[in-house]
Order: sequence, then structure tokens, then C-alpha cells
Amino acid sequence: MGLESGIHLLEQKELRIERIKWIFLLLLAVLLFGPFTTLMPVPELSGKGHWALASIFITLAAWIVHPERLPRGVAGVLMMGLLLAGRLAYGDVFYGFTTSAVWIIIPAFLFGHVIRETGLGSYITKRMLSRFGGSIVGTAVALMITGIIFSVLTPSTTVRIAIVMPIVLSVVKSLDLKKCSREAAFITLIAYTAILIPGNGWLTGSLVGPTSLGLLPTAVQAELDWMTYSRALILPWGLISVLLFSYLFLVFRPHQCSLPMADTSRETKPLSLTKKQQTTALVLSICFLGYLTTPLHELEAATITAFALFLLFAFGILNTKAISEGVNWEVVLFFGSIMSITRVLETVGVSAILGEYLSPLVMHFSGNVTLFVYVMIALTLAIRFVDVAWGMPTVAVMFSFAPALYAAGIHPVVLCFLNGVIQYFTFLNYMSPFAIMSGDILEHQGWNERHLVIYGMGYLLCVALSVVPTIWYWKQLGLL
Repeated sequence: MGLESGIHLLEQKELRIERIKWIFLLLLAVLLFGPFTTLMPVPELSGKGHWALASIFITLAAWIVHPERLPRGVAGVLMMGLLLAGRLAYGDVFYGFTTSAVWIIIPAFLFGHVIRETGLGSYITKRMLSRFGGSIVGTAVALMITGIIFSVLTPSTTVRIAIVMPIVLSVVKSLDLKKCSREAAFITLIAYTAILIPGNGWLTGSLVGPTSLGLLPTAVQAELDWMTYSRALILPWGLISVLLFSYLFLVFRPHQCSLPMADTSRETKPLSLTKKQQTTALVLSICFLGYLTTPLHELEAATITAFALFLLFAFGILNTKAISEGVNWEVVLFFGSIMSITRVLETVGVSAILGEYLSPLVMHFSGNVTLFVYVMIALTLAIRFVDVAWGMPTVAVMFSFAPALYAAGIHPVVLCFLNGVIQYFTFLNYMSPFAIMSGDILEHQGWNERHLVIYGMGYLLCVALSVVPTIWYWKQLGLL
């Protein structure tokens, strides 16, 4: 009876919180679409511009507050409906769905789906563990290599977590590690880092790359392609990865643990590759090779991705059923709608007004990109304690300043770097869907909140240490 009463009280509390969220959003909508659109407080902005701003503000609030019955993708659809009601052009409202970015994101889910369904992901992970395992340090090395391999094969971080973390859980159990012990935290955080961080170094190594291109206003979008983006960001994210791996080794001291790998040889013994696995590995490897050779054939990443997706269907690796099962359409709607924001702000004149008003402030950073990066990291990471929607609302607003920043000598690649820094900042569980998802898969036997705070501090330190050499590197490339 006590348990049932406790569950009932918990449900009532959740219901009250849900109601508060809806009341807050309703009041905000009344304040925005009433006085804001009738009084029009920004003289330089038209009525259509005020309506667009109100629509975007209420949607950003919905993404951050996130009522349970209002998925972020659906909130994005609501924003598009409001913008259309404000007589904005279809091409501007649905711009995010016409960019090459969204046509990399959709195949990314399908690539992840086929890696998972064919068993190729489990094969690679177990093969690495059997080859390099035998100790906690060896297991950590295997997981690092596995994360990099998966970053080459699929940009979907969610899929990589879904593949690797169950196997990591079995490793933790086979080592008979104490729940949330130092050793368990080390192993699981190494895997978490390998899955998330290194892939940010190239355009298709994570969804940060495609979304960055989609968020950039058309005025500066031409400044980046696969090769330019990847060449610019491979050093900072490679450096952050090395520093963060070193930090985890230093803080958790796994070399002091002498626990052997008990019975993992049986679990991690690799099987021979099936025909489907071989075909999948071949197609995805050719796809990545196509990305690398972009200067030779001059095909866009979306074009290469489309060809690879076709081959997976042509060889029978994917079927019609995979289109509905393999793609997280709610996330696609979320990303597509958020990538339309910069275009809408540009079309209604908000970007130009912001550029004019902020130009004196931005010019203070002209010639001092290092200071700009540090200031933006400090500002946006503080906002991340509230903006829990991957930090994407913060990023969308930041990218709307891209033309003004470019005029001040700050290349768009700087914003792309900041996008990754913001999205993967993990200080507490609630701040990152990837941390929540990983913790659930690991049955909360890996890290605890204290370990995650230590991890977040290390992440910030590694990012801070990488900024100066990164700015120097960008200058050598002629980007600054």
C-alpha cells in the first residue's frame, strides 16, 4: 500500500509539473503574440518580422521547457505552422529541409540502423575487445579505437551509443567491477568519450557537422565544404580527444587496478563476417573514401551519402521497412525546423538589424579570435545549464550572427567548433540526452553524478587548453 501511495504521489507531482509547463508556454504565447505583434517594439522591423520573432521565441521556449506531450520535433512543426500563418514564404519556412544537411542526417540514421541490424557494430566492438583487451587499460584502448571506427561509418551518436554501451555493460559485469566504482566509471567514460568526441573532427563524423552547415546563413555557407570543414576541425577535436583520454587516465588511475578480464574471451570472441556485414562495411568505407576525395570529384557530401544509401538498398541490406524503423523522424523534424531559423531571421531582416546593432561589439573581437572563443564558451556553457535541448536553441541564435562575425574576420568554422563544444558539454545528467541514454543502457552501473562532474570539469579544461593551438592552426590555414 505504501509503494502504491508513493507511485501515486510521484505521478501527481509529474502531472503538476506538466501543467506548469503548459501554463508557462500559454502565458508566454499571449505576451508575445498580443502586445509584441501589435505594439511592434522594434521600429526597423516589419509586422511580419515581429510575427516571425514571436513564433521563434515561443518555439525556443517549448524546446527548452519541453512538456512531455510536446516532442521537440512537433514543436518545430508548430513553429513552421505559425510562420506560414504569418505569411512567410514556404521556401524560407521549410528551408532547413531543403539543405544538404538534413539529407545527410536522414541517411545517417539508416547507416546506423544497418550497422546495428546486420550485427556489424557488435562484431567490430567485440573484435577490438578481443584484440586489445585483457586488462582495464587494454579495454580502454579497444573502446577508443572502436569509437573512432564508428565515427567513420555513421554520424549518428545515438546509434553508436546503442551499439557500444550494451557491450561495455557486459565488460563491466565480466570484470566484476563494483557498481559506480572508480574502475567502472573509467571504462564507461572512456567509451562515452570515444563515441562522442573524435568524430567531431570531420563533417560527417557526427551530426554537429551537417547541422552547422544547415544553420549557417546563405551569405557565408559557401565558405565551408567537407574538406575545408574537416581540415579545420580535425586538429582541435583530435587534441581535445587526446587530452580528455589522458585526463581520464590521470584522474581515475586505471593502471593501479590489477583486475583480470574474467571470462571476456568467450563474450568478445569474434565471429567471421557475414556477407551482409562485408557488404555494409564495403559500402560505408567507400562512402567515407568519397568524402575524403571531394577535391578530386567535387561531389557534395549529400550526393555521396545518397549514392551509398542507394547501394545499401540495391544490395538488399536495407529494405522499405527500414525507412520507418531506422530513422528517428522526430529528431529529423527537430533539426530541420531549427535549421530554418537562421534563414527566417535573415529573410525578415532580423539578422541585418542584429548585425548593425552588434557590429561595434563584434568589432572589439576583430583580430582577437582567441578572446572571442573564450568569451563565447563561457557565455554559452553558462546558458547550457538551462538550455537542455542539446544546446541547439543557443546555437541557432549564435549562428544568426555569422555574417556580422565574418565581416569582423571571424570565419564560420569558429562557430562550427563552438557548436560541438556546446552540444557535448556534460556536467550533469539532465544536460545531455547522450548521458541519460548511456546511463540507462549501462543500468547506472558505470558512473555516478560525482564522476560526471569530474568529467565535465576535465572536458572544459581540455577545450580551454586546445583553443590557443587551434587558433594558431587556423591562421596557418588562412582561415583567420
